[in-house]
Amino acid sequence: MGLSSRVIGRLMVLLCMSFGGFLSLPAAESAAKQTVKGDAELLFQDKLVPRIQVEISPEGMEVLRNYHQVWGKPRPERVDVRATLREGGHVYTNVALHLKGSYSFQAIDAKPSLTLNFDKGNHGQSFHGLGKIHLNNSVQDPTYFSEKFARELFREVGVPSTRVGHALVEINGRNTGLYILVEGWSKSFLKQHFSSAKGNLYDGGSGGDITKELKVESGEDPDDRAAVTNLIAACRIKDPSARRTRLAELLDLDRFINFAATEVFLVHWDGYCMGPNNYKLFHDVSRNKMVFMPHGLDQTFEVSRSSSISITPHFNGTVAKALLSIPEERKRFLDRLASLSTNEFRYDLLSSRLQQMAAPLRTALASEPDVIENMQASLVNMQARMAQRCQSVADQLRNPTKPLALTPGMEIPLRSWSFKTGITKPASGRRTRQDGKDLLQVLARNGDSTGSWRASVLLESGLYEISGDARVQGLGNAPGTNGVIIRASGERSTKGISINPEWKHFRYDFEVRGIEDVELVCEFRGPKGMGEFDVSSLKLSRKDAKKD
Repeated sequence: MGLSSRVIGRLMVLLCMSFGGFLSLPAAESAAKQTVKGDAELLFQDKLVPRIQVEISPEGMEVLRNYHQVWGKPRPERVDVRATLREGGHVYTNVALHLKGSYSFQAIDAKPSLTLNFDKGNHGQSFHGLGKIHLNNSVQDPTYFSEKFARELFREVGVPSTRVGHALVEINGRNTGLYILVEGWSKSFLKQHFSSAKGNLYDGGSGGDITKELKVESGEDPDDRAAVTNLIAACRIKDPSARRTRLAELLDLDRFINFAATEVFLVHWDGYCMGPNNYKLFHDVSRNKMVFMPHGLDQTFEVSRSSSISITPHFNGTVAKALLSIPEERKRFLDRLASLSTNEFRYDLLSSRLQQMAAPLRTALASEPDVIENMQASLVNMQARMAQRCQSVADQLRNPTKPLALTPGMEIPLRSWSFKTGITKPASGRRTRQDGKDLLQVLARNGDSTGSWRASVLLESGLYEISGDARVQGLGNAPGTNGVIIRASGERSTKGISINPEWKHFRYDFEVRGIEDVELVCEFRGPKGMGEFDVSSLKLSRKDAKKD
């Protein structure tokens, strides 16, 4: 019986590998492509690193130079230009190309991230069987492995995720270096994981919860958003038991528990559950279930966050908050996290997997020792963060946090505060003591700034109140939503915000429906000046009788 072209291609790659551990990666790549051109597994399973030459006309370059993305501001409409791609002996013509990225955005003359659609302007054309790919510059991940490593973990636990490889890229003869090559979200991808690709695929990749009008990327009836509307309504059901019943009808609960557990383990703070940001939402019409999928995984394992972040953090995502505040689902989430951390997500397995991923890339970059050295140093750092996270998760599972035992009328002081500010409107925080008071200060100097002090508390179902004294200095009569406010995270209303330069007592009531890590907020907003909060006055109290 004759061997298939796919098997022959793999054997040729393995033969090249056996003679000197990738005797010639480009040669192995070329030989394999001639027999199995169109096989995407060469990019993702066998870890080939293609060299991609992008050619863009002067007119196209001018269009791209006029595109600018400013982090925190509405994204301009992305305009495609036509490009030609060369990879080895293969030429791809009339490829639709546009710039991508939000915080990681770089201009076309720097190291831009690109989206390439091979089928859009040349029907039936594909790159290793893929109609669409992304080339990410990985400016936020010097290891070049966070995306690939994290997405494979999601796929391993049954959460659909696009595949990741690497590529070496030139743009009009200019070497732009190593890139992350990501499989595009497409109907072809959906068909790999679902019985039907007819449902709507929603994009939450650039920020925004399901309560916003998310862009529909594909689907046979993009105007029918009933599935999302129903999911939002289910999340707002007050009674935890009734909420659980309704969510089970609309949401793929098993996949969401795996999705949430993996996000938390990876410290994917920029994902859906803690974000909400960087996710895709698909309506699986074959089962009438909503499925969450991860996206934008370049800052995992404590990048910009502590390795000791809570395994039950404050969940900002509407669905995560609604589901994981239900006691039974919270327990199921913790049980699943415990199972993963002692089996699939053990440090020795994760570390070994990371090194196996890195080996072919080191070979492909043999002519660029500086790149290898920097990558290796970053990988060592990533492994250290990974070890710390594994230990932190294990410690927290052994000693779980218990809800505060508050009785009606009981009041407790709040003293454990940490400072947080935004990327686009940064302010600075400072602790100080003045006139016998311990103060939390938020200082704004650059205009239109926001900063806050935050404390997290685990609470059971009930009605609560946070109260405290605050004042403003140096703000003047700034109009709009400027001043100081005390609230619970998730509340967007600025009702009660004050620009009073004298000490003012604030009270804010909120309700917990289940069991929840609530983030309490002392916030200042303004173009200049300072907000101050008296630590000794900040208190939490319970207002209702404790419910069973």
